[in-house]
Amino acid sequence: MSNSFGGWIVQQCVSCENREVLDIALEGFVGSTFEPLLVATQVVNGMNYLFIAKSTSVTEQPKTGLVKIYVTATPAGHKPRLVNIERLV
Repeated sequence: MSNSFGGWIVQQCVSCENREVLDIALEGFVGSTFEPLLVATQVVNGMNYLFIAKSTSVTEQPKTGLVKIYVTATPAGHKPRLVNIERLV
């Protein structure tokens, strides 16, 4: 863990556990693939995750960009679910 801002803790790297959370949240999502670059976590009644990821469209001529992916696993013990994907670039 490195920085805390607004209750968010920026992780030094994206762990295998973080990748698993993202994979579960994105189950069934089609149209793009995502490579997580950074992750921040926020402890609430469970856990919130904010991923910065490289996105690549699944099209004949793929387009790449950066996105913010919000995932929540609240209340505690619930399966991670996708909240929002916001394009940065």
